[in-house]
Amino acid sequence: MDNFSVVFSRATGNADNYRIPSVVCTKDGTLVAACDERFFTAADNPNRIDKVVRISTDGGKSWSEQITAVKMVGKDKKHSAAAIDPAMLYDERQDAVFMLYSMTPAGIGILNCKKGTGYAGGARLVTGNGKKFLWKDGEMVDESGSEKYAVAEDGTWSGGNVLTGEGGYKLYETSFLMMIRSDDHGKTWSKPLELNPSVKGKNWHFIGSGPANGIQLRHGEHAGRLIFPIYYGLGKLPMKLTTALIYSDDGGKTWSVTDTPPIRGRYIGKENPLIFPMRTYLTESQVVELDSGELVWFLRNHHPKRLIMVSRSNDSGITWTEPELHPELPQCVCQITALRVEENGKEAILTINAADPKKRRLGTARLSFDGGKTFPRSLLITDGEFVYSSAAQLPDGRIAVLFEDCTKHEDIKFTTFSLSELK
Repeated sequence: MDNFSVVFSRATGNADNYRIPSVVCTKDGTLVAACDERFFTAADNPNRIDKVVRISTDGGKSWSEQITAVKMVGKDKKHSAAAIDPAMLYDERQDAVFMLYSMTPAGIGILNCKKGTGYAGGARLVTGNGKKFLWKDGEMVDESGSEKYAVAEDGTWSGGNVLTGEGGYKLYETSFLMMIRSDDHGKTWSKPLELNPSVKGKNWHFIGSGPANGIQLRHGEHAGRLIFPIYYGLGKLPMKLTTALIYSDDGGKTWSVTDTPPIRGRYIGKENPLIFPMRTYLTESQVVELDSGELVWFLRNHHPKRLIMVSRSNDSGITWTEPELHPELPQCVCQITALRVEENGKEAILTINAADPKKRRLGTARLSFDGGKTFPRSLLITDGEFVYSSAAQLPDGRIAVLFEDCTKHEDIKFTTFSLSELK
């Protein structure tokens, strides 16, 4: 394939590096595309990372000016806050787009998040100079209630900034799962909803999004349920990484978290969790709902066989079968896209990922008509580098794909293809 166009780059935005694409299609055919805008380096946090969006109303032929949905602060890589790894879902009932991401204060990334939610008494915890403050509703108050400061949404207060640590006070050094919402197809976005108090375990260190996409259930007693894949760490080194889903049955107002899939040899308890060896790690993932109501979960993992794992649920995502390595889905320990599609009225599962088991290359789309058990048809999107991706089906049946095609991460590209091209 060679019909690629650039959606995010230094020519359209404010930085030199762009990563982690996410795209959804609304019921009127509008495409909403999002990604990380990374300022000081292409690397993950610590870094200044904003959430940026572009919109297309003509199937990706043209795109709006770039919109900053979440703006972070900082002056260099180690002294900047980050909003990293978007995952979006489209709620057809509300005609709303939800975006999930992870936020970290300056100097914090997946390797050094402290254990805990970062909240106390229903407010964010800020520490420094031997004191503790609670930050809520635009105000930071010390434990005695005698010392108060107004704090802006970006962390700025009269003495500095609590996201960067300037002024001696800093937000608790962990990761925070955040969500924003758009009711106008990506043009404007709400203030972030803070999810740690409801979904992050007290013994969790890191927490992050899928990323790429969430789904809305269409069948069964929980039709309308919103679901996002997440993953989290139960340690620093080793990180003890595993995955779960968060879900909402009230249109995104409140969220709950499921258990992690069972893998023999692992113990996910409140005290001294055991996730070892690394081959049992589960990380980024995507979930698909079939017309039967069964959910199929595709899981990035660290098993030496370099195959995507698959798990299944028949209770709307609350409990899952033990994940199994899928012999037809090679991976190089990298993110996979998965979504339900239709070809001539027939249900199918489409996956897209880097299909070389050794390097991030060979971006390949695969199609299954038996619920993900076999993938007899495929299409090579690119035989060069290929990293993260996200996809949506357009009203005319074509597949829209937003993807990274270079490990330098200088731009994010877009293409479309017909399912008939998968041979």
